[in-house]
Amino acid sequence: MTFWGIDNQTVEIEITGYQFPEITVAESLSADNWLNIALNVKSNFGNWSTVYPSMTTADVEKLINWFDKLSKNINPGRTFLSFIEPNLFFELFNEFDSDKKMIRINFDLEFRPPYITLIDFDKEYFVDIRPDNLELKKIAIELKKELDKYPDRKPLGI
Repeated sequence: MTFWGIDNQTVEIEITGYQFPEITVAESLSADNWLNIALNVKSNFGNWSTVYPSMTTADVEKLINWFDKLSKNINPGRTFLSFIEPNLFFELFNEFDSDKKMIRINFDLEFRPPYITLIDFDKEYFVDIRPDNLELKKIAIELKKELDKYPDRKPLGI
């Protein structure tokens, strides 16, 4: 799915599979539900692509719910959304019931540009998007379609 940012910036996020696809029965509720996330960024900071197991199925579900609530002008409970691995996080900069939301997609650790140096290490890397409610609903739906391909794997007996 593609996020269309201001200044013609784009962020493509795609779930490419489980980190450990060979596992058929999970040994724990979260350890075996890590997903490889492909990221393709075209931004004012440069262009880069990477793939890293940075989100669990539960993390993606949390992201879907956050965008879905925003699409309905419902308070999502938090303006800053982060995950177990802090590679990707989202910030809402205006009111949850605004006609257009100001959301920043932040990149850290393995999702930063691969060409950064120690001099640039403290610099923030992000893309700002300004979706309306219809665009937010589409984002939630597209993410749900992606996640449906990779259901939560539960241990036996659960």
